[in-house]
Amino acid sequence: MPLYVKIIASIGPASSDPNTILNMAKLGVSGFRINFAHGTPEDWARYVDAVRSAEARVGKPIALIGDLQGPSIRVGKIEKPVVLKKGETAKFFLGTEASGGDEKAVPIPLSKFFEAIEEGDILVMDDGRARLRVSAVYPDYVEVVALTDSIITSRKTVDVQGKEIDLPTLSDYDFNCIKFAAEHDFDYIGLSFVRRGSDIDLLRDYLRRIGREDMGIIAKIETRSAVENLDEIIEKSDAVLVARGDLGMNFGLEEIHVLQSKIVSKAIEHRKPVIVATQLLESMIEKPVPTRAEVVDVSTAIEMGVDALMLTGETSVGKYPLEAVSWLIKIASFVEKETLKQRIRAIAEKARSNIQNIKTMFVKGVVELAEDLNARLVVFSIHGNTARIASGLRPSIPVFVGSPNPKVLRKLSILWSLQPIYVDAQSYDEGLQKSIEKALQLGYIEYGDLVVATYGLKEPRQRIEVLRVVG
Repeated sequence: MPLYVKIIASIGPASSDPNTILNMAKLGVSGFRINFAHGTPEDWARYVDAVRSAEARVGKPIALIGDLQGPSIRVGKIEKPVVLKKGETAKFFLGTEASGGDEKAVPIPLSKFFEAIEEGDILVMDDGRARLRVSAVYPDYVEVVALTDSIITSRKTVDVQGKEIDLPTLSDYDFNCIKFAAEHDFDYIGLSFVRRGSDIDLLRDYLRRIGREDMGIIAKIETRSAVENLDEIIEKSDAVLVARGDLGMNFGLEEIHVLQSKIVSKAIEHRKPVIVATQLLESMIEKPVPTRAEVVDVSTAIEMGVDALMLTGETSVGKYPLEAVSWLIKIASFVEKETLKQRIRAIAEKARSNIQNIKTMFVKGVVELAEDLNARLVVFSIHGNTARIASGLRPSIPVFVGSPNPKVLRKLSILWSLQPIYVDAQSYDEGLQKSIEKALQLGYIEYGDLVVATYGLKEPRQRIEVLRVVG
């Protein structure tokens, strides 16, 4: 199993069976994503029950992430896919549904789309695989010419290359999804198509008003505005996600590697968690083995120092969800052992520069003490703050985190190097001792190991123990 990088899997029709979710958790998935752009609340509730059941069965905390639709333009409901060959024409019209198929008519239930569209605009869909040029514009529909062979289905996102249509950050549909996530105890909300820091403020204010300010916000970086306002977005979010699918629709494909490197690097500098998603093992939607190029792509992301890798279509609609998880874990475990260890020092230097906060300085000292002693690091953390700081500093050793709060452990479960452990304790001193005992019981620590243990900077004193575990 990987020690540093965590695995997140998206749930969809291909993985909705509780046994599939359980088996993914057994393989090592630390978080599950539910995409609110697809399915119904009844579907989502079944997924939540399956995840929580799997969590109880495997005995480890698992994060639940709800992914909002956000300010996107999406195709309405189409009964049959619209299949276009390069050079063929179709009609995009203002409406909610269409029969599709040979009619080659695509509904767009958003009038602002037709107000902003112009002849010559390029429409990009399906993570960049479908490209269409607007050939004629009318009041409530446009004609398009396919520039690539394209398959258009319900609920697919439509991007207008080079344009950002001014849409509300959160729609009524999004607010209903947030309420669902709050009621079903989700750990994170993914905010799609973030454009500026104020988008994060809006969501956080709403979470505060409904009493769920403890829910983390993952900012999905996928628009030009998000890249331009990257620093303020990272600063205000709890984590960021490199959404390569929509990045590839808003930027040239040749730019994606540089953008990914920039986003990951900035997140590490800010000591914020960062996730990479989309097309990690895309070929495994149809085939049981990844391509060599996909293995290299995944390895590259791990070597950048990301917290987590997120499978999307591979596990939500693919034919081989368990095989995709197995391969991602296999690649991550090998890269961590063979190449990541040579890069951790450079990654850590970036994460540990420009520290001014006294608590972060304290945690940095504890992490480096454990690294220098080649010791096991155990942290007891009631609210998770010390553990989050430790992860952000990119330790070169695993960090075993004990907490009596399952919600805290779930949020920590997708962060770099953290190994969350539930302990029933009423005080910091009791919690620290029980965390060491539980880590020993689970085999994370062995007799003879040197252990550095702490519970963080607490006034008027703090506690750091260095001990040798003896039988």
